[in-house]
Amino acid sequence: MASVNRSRTPWLIFMGHRHMYTSINSKLLRPDPKFVSNVEPLLLANKVDLVLVGHVNNYERTCVIYNHTCKAMPRKDRNGTAVYDNKKYTAAVHVVIGMAGFTLDKFPKNVDNNSSLARISEYGYLRGHATRKDLKMETK
Repeated sequence: MASVNRSRTPWLIFMGHRHMYTSINSKLLRPDPKFVSNVEPLLLANKVDLVLVGHVNNYERTCVIYNHTCKAMPRKDRNGTAVYDNKKYTAAVHVVIGMAGFTLDKFPKNVDNNSSLARISEYGYLRGHATRKDLKMETK
């Protein structure tokens, strides 16, 4: 990742199966602390913009987050869409995109997690579009 020319490839997206963040508190769906402690620093060091993962069968998007701390929050555009500014990089946004799973994982009624900004337990998919200036993701 360190060899990526960011003027030619402005967006770095990390994709994998296991997640680092979720609001679901289930023994089977908890993030693996060893995985997080080994991979998250690499994402930060290489200025990864977006982390797309599965394993949990729903959709959940975080703030710009590192080590369980929100480093930046999105602003809302005139349409109410969350817009993240990556000009002053602080960390990646993590998105669970497991909406095509066998069964959906439901969120608890009272989620006590200020880093979780969007949660959807419906079948669907993620569609993305990237230019040198913008990276747009839309759930369907």
